[in-house]
Amino acid sequence: MANNLKDESKGLVRIVLPLMAKHKVPITPQNYAVWYAYVSGEIDELQKTLDTMIQNQASFTDEINEKLCAKFGFITEVGEIKKLRDELLQVMLAILSDIAEINGETAHYESFLSQSVESLSKEVSVEDLRTIVECIISETKAIVEFGKATQKKIQNITSELTALKKSFEQTRTEALMDFLTGVANRKAFEEELIKLISETAASAKELCLLVLDIDHFKQFNDQHGHAVGDEVLRFTAQKLKSRVRGNDFVARTGGEEFAILLPETSLAGAEAVAENIRSFFSTATLKTSGGDKKLGRITVSIGGAKYRTGEPAESFVQRADKAMYAAKVSGRNRVVLASDN
Repeated sequence: MANNLKDESKGLVRIVLPLMAKHKVPITPQNYAVWYAYVSGEIDELQKTLDTMIQNQASFTDEINEKLCAKFGFITEVGEIKKLRDELLQVMLAILSDIAEINGETAHYESFLSQSVESLSKEVSVEDLRTIVECIISETKAIVEFGKATQKKIQNITSELTALKKSFEQTRTEALMDFLTGVANRKAFEEELIKLISETAASAKELCLLVLDIDHFKQFNDQHGHAVGDEVLRFTAQKLKSRVRGNDFVARTGGEEFAILLPETSLAGAEAVAENIRSFFSTATLKTSGGDKKLGRITVSIGGAKYRTGEPAESFVQRADKAMYAAKVSGRNRVVLASDN
């Protein structure tokens, strides 16, 4: 059944593109989505509308396309993902339009491209886009072996796809960054936590987590203003990164709270890192960015926990959180560790 669906998709692509060319419809992602649905027979009303236009030899203008997209719900993504998806789909459609010019054994490549176009005709995530691009690059490089006469064309295609892949990576990086402080955000922390837990389980190495909260930050914000508060958050993030190893992971998980993942670190080692951080902040004197006004000091409360084999990620984080709150309750400006038992 799956192969039949793939063959059907490939067959529809072969029909759609020549039909669009026949009626002088520009091959764009938006136009393709409408005409693909027309050829597939998914929407009766759309078929009747385009049949009437074809019979009347009416022009398929951008304005008409936009109205059909809005009416039948095509291309609903917004923002950067839509832009990247459309750029990639435009490249794919151009390749398929020119596929007849590529010599050699291209049947597998054409089938793969057709399936990729089918996937891109639907809403996809940044992760999906990245996977599709990586597969296309791999398949495109493989087909170079089929003839030197086509190498220049394939190299141009690969170069364009590689540039798009960089755009996807940049989009993903920005989605995982806390823009105020420049460190990872909560989503990135959760992804890294799952990855490190998996690696820890496979290698039987230790993993520790520190959860840090700036003491009385709300009062500090109220006294000095949010602009100064933002400076303190950036300062905190920078100093945390400078006091951990290269493979340790610092993230801002919300408000004035930060988390540090310490792979291959014992609970005693995590305590030493936490105490070093706590000691630094308790003695550092804060000044405004111009240096003309002293703001006093801030202190931090830190909770730590060591990962237990087989423990759910949520439980691991909760134990470190509880330890941090225990540090708050017991007077702040201190380190409290969850029991290792």
